[in-house]
Amino acid sequence: MEIKPVSKIDGPDFPPDLSYQSGFGNHLVSEAIPGALPEGQNSPLICPYGLYAEQISGTSFTSPRKLNLRSWLYRIKPSVTHEPFKPRVPGHGKLVSEFNQSNSSTTPTQLRWKPADIPHLPTDFIDGLYTVCGAGSSFLRHGFAVHMYMANKSMDNCAFCNADGDFLIVPQEGRLWITTECGRLQVSPGEIAVLPQGFRFSVNVPDGPTRGYVAEVFGTHFQLPDLGPIGANGLAAPRDFLAPMAWFEESSCPGYTIVQKFGGELFTARQDFSPFNVVAWHGNYFPYKYDLSKFCPCNTVLIDHGDPSINTVLTAPSDKPGVALIDFVIFPPRWVVAEHTFRPPYYHRNCMSEFMGLIHGGYEAKADGFLPGGASLHSCMAPHGPDTKSYEATIARGNEAGPYRIADTMAFMFESYLIPRICPWALESPFMDHDYYHCWIGLKSHFKREGMHDEDVNMLRNGHD
Repeated sequence: MEIKPVSKIDGPDFPPDLSYQSGFGNHLVSEAIPGALPEGQNSPLICPYGLYAEQISGTSFTSPRKLNLRSWLYRIKPSVTHEPFKPRVPGHGKLVSEFNQSNSSTTPTQLRWKPADIPHLPTDFIDGLYTVCGAGSSFLRHGFAVHMYMANKSMDNCAFCNADGDFLIVPQEGRLWITTECGRLQVSPGEIAVLPQGFRFSVNVPDGPTRGYVAEVFGTHFQLPDLGPIGANGLAAPRDFLAPMAWFEESSCPGYTIVQKFGGELFTARQDFSPFNVVAWHGNYFPYKYDLSKFCPCNTVLIDHGDPSINTVLTAPSDKPGVALIDFVIFPPRWVVAEHTFRPPYYHRNCMSEFMGLIHGGYEAKADGFLPGGASLHSCMAPHGPDTKSYEATIARGNEAGPYRIADTMAFMFESYLIPRICPWALESPFMDHDYYHCWIGLKSHFKREGMHDEDVNMLRNGHD
């Protein structure tokens, strides 16, 4: 399903050669004006150029050093300079950060959604964002939410701030120009952006209509997975994660609005200046982006299909070793070479819950129905696997299929050990694929007794070992 065309919408001009800093978890330093960073201390009596020093902390002050996240921002006016927050009018009833029986429900049934249409009315990133499912509570600092967004309008004279958790944004159609307090990010389909808890940002849509997926995590932050026996290299390389360079706006902005998500509800506050007035910053807590085409996949080179964990780009860990609140896993182009093996994902039931999306192309285990911009949800212990066409086509190739390359595709998965509750508007969506189960109904028995000895058949009939 294609996005309905609308006229091109321009936001603030982003240079085509936008520069970035690189490195995941690095302590970075950036100045839009040379000398804007204080030397030798973080908060001098008077900062260079008369700037205000402001710290943003992503963890508690006393978190272990290896986990401690914070940055210092040097800005023209501090972010506290605003009117009191008030509930946003109109409200936004489709954002959820507290999942319970009053606002969501559970089902063990496998679910799938077709790609949603872009709204006809002008809709920006905030109004086009809606929750599909999730678990836990932002108030208890434990859990996650999966959202989708559809927008055809840039955010105008306003910025968004998520006080509940980190956003991991996966564009599927249309570029996003994201202005943050640390600088600017251009994010295209095939890339992702992570906007950590508490940062203010604005989203512009230079190509007009856009849509995509968002994973939100409460109480922790995304990090690179440990590689274990893989060794020192592979999967996502730290150097390929890009952070913005300091950039600022100085002009007066009467009536500028800060929209804050707090406990799933939206609040607004007015101020007379842009929040993007940070002239310099340093630290290890900042927005960043990553190009999924740079991922270095590991795969089977002899027999059997590897577990999807080998395709983890980022993980938000729980307090249980090896168990994630949410993993971000991708299925990129790659060679398939396993011998005497059913090469697509095997049929399985999983203690984790899996939300899948498709950025472009097709997915190897679903010949029909799973489309770019669509999604599926296989909750804890819900059986799933290749559809009938994919299974039959795979076994028809036989053991002499030879190596082949899965190309022109990018699918992904948000995987969590928490059981998701599904929002009513997702269950009632006109884009719900109520015939999803048909993709497996055609699977037939291939069981054959040829080659068994008569005594073996009799023993089976009599229930003997």
